[in-house]
Amino acid sequence: MLSMSPDQSQLLIKYITWFTVIHLMMFSASLKAEILSLEKNTPFTLFRNVERVNEKVFWVRGYADAVIAFFEDRGQLEHVFRVVIGRNSNSRSVIFAGHKKVNETDNPTLLLETNTGKFKPFWIKWATDSIIFGAGSQVGEGADLQWQGTRNVDSIRYLSVRTRDVYPVEYILDLSCNKVLIT
Repeated sequence: MLSMSPDQSQLLIKYITWFTVIHLMMFSASLKAEILSLEKNTPFTLFRNVERVNEKVFWVRGYADAVIAFFEDRGQLEHVFRVVIGRNSNSRSVIFAGHKKVNETDNPTLLLETNTGKFKPFWIKWATDSIIFGAGSQVGEGADLQWQGTRNVDSIRYLSVRTRDVYPVEYILDLSCNKVLIT
């Protein structure tokens, strides 16, 4: 067992406290830097490269019409797929292939948290011929909405988010730790 003098103990306690405060400040700053606030009818402008992944966890806060879409090329106007969370005043979530609605649900688990004002975690996974969207901080957990078809998902290179209609929406993307409580 290591023995310390009272002065050494106090110095160690100060160091640990200082280190913890600095660490929390850095985490807080990096977390805030990832919040994307989008006003109504925002175009798809922020593109994240997803060529080397086929799943994503993200957080959303808003009242309706959170949109996450997949594109073949950066800056392309036409999306390959999109998911609208909280469509029709937060009453439905929908998957679109191109402009065609291919699946939808009114399951409240797959809608936005409008009463709490907190970020809610969602996940999305894509494979050669399918898209699966769900609620939760782990891919594959909880209720989900799926589409499977002939459209080739392998062409997806970019992911982008936006909002539509009246309400602003905030997103958190690309966090390395998905077990953090986000409010």
